[in-house]
Amino acid sequence: MVQSPVPQTSAAGCLTRLFWMGVGNVILFLCLTYIFHNRVHGLTLVDLGYWLTVAAMAAVRWVDIRSFHGDTVTGEPATLSHWRRYALCLTAGALVAWIVIHLLALTGGR
Repeated sequence: MVQSPVPQTSAAGCLTRLFWMGVGNVILFLCLTYIFHNRVHGLTLVDLGYWLTVAAMAAVRWVDIRSFHGDTVTGEPATLSHWRRYALCLTAGALVAWIVIHLLALTGGR
């Protein structure tokens, strides 16, 4: 029986996927949790870190597609169209979550 070759992924490619799929989302969650629990009012370094993480996630996803031939979650080759959709959904979702958390922090979670 002849087996087809399994494509190899570089360590850098794995790290890019790990960041934009997992680590970046954990950082965003931790920032939002900090803002809520500490009743942060106004813009702080945590907010800057949050938005830098959003930008980094979009940038790393772009690098994953362009340099490491990133795949979609269904295993298909990702394109720049996938990246645009990801960046738009990521930014919109991050904005909504950020606004909601700041409003909850202002009202005391009520």
